[in-house]
Amino acid sequence: MAGTESVITMASRERFVEYLANHFRYYTMSSWNRSTSYARNVKIHHLTLDPETRSRTYEFLDIPEAFEEINELIEAFSRGHDYRWHVGFNGRSNGYLVLYRGGKEKSGYKTRCNVCGRLTWYETPEPCHVEACDGTLEPLSEEHYRVFTYPGKGVDDDVDFSEWATEDLEDRVRLIREFDRLCDACVRSFIRFVKTHRVEEREILVPKTMRVAVNLR
Repeated sequence: MAGTESVITMASRERFVEYLANHFRYYTMSSWNRSTSYARNVKIHHLTLDPETRSRTYEFLDIPEAFEEINELIEAFSRGHDYRWHVGFNGRSNGYLVLYRGGKEKSGYKTRCNVCGRLTWYETPEPCHVEACDGTLEPLSEEHYRVFTYPGKGVDDDVDFSEWATEDLEDRVRLIREFDRLCDACVRSFIRFVKTHRVEEREILVPKTMRVAVNLR
């Protein structure tokens, strides 16, 4: 039995190493930075789509609503990893989903306005200091954290996975497989949105705050 377990372990290790070493990668910042990470090419011409859907997808690339669910999926992934790992779009046309290192740290904010939502360092309740806001700064019920990423850092650049412990390989494969599933879910979300919506042009009046002179008489 011990020999069988050893063979299975070695076979698994080889699959793990091959999966990680051959996974598609892309830059975490730009080509001059040279740092790369695990990634997925999600450019429209790279996706398997029927001609009608492919021609319509380009219309939705600048429609924020088409990416709302995608942003929720990415946020859930980051939150599930306590923000140590993030996923973001990169490339000149944002055609790649890339895995980034990240983290979170205490922001120091103590209060939040109950009307406009502004966070402040004031420690006791008092009127909001934002002009024209009649809200109150209320103490936060829990510690507030600032989330950040390391866009210039690579992930597993030029590493020899054969030297990794099996447990470390399993952990990394588990993470990257989860990343791959997230990318698949993001693509499905976008395509589903395209197939269930159409783009229309509408004129929208946007309120604008201006300074004007008022006669004192």
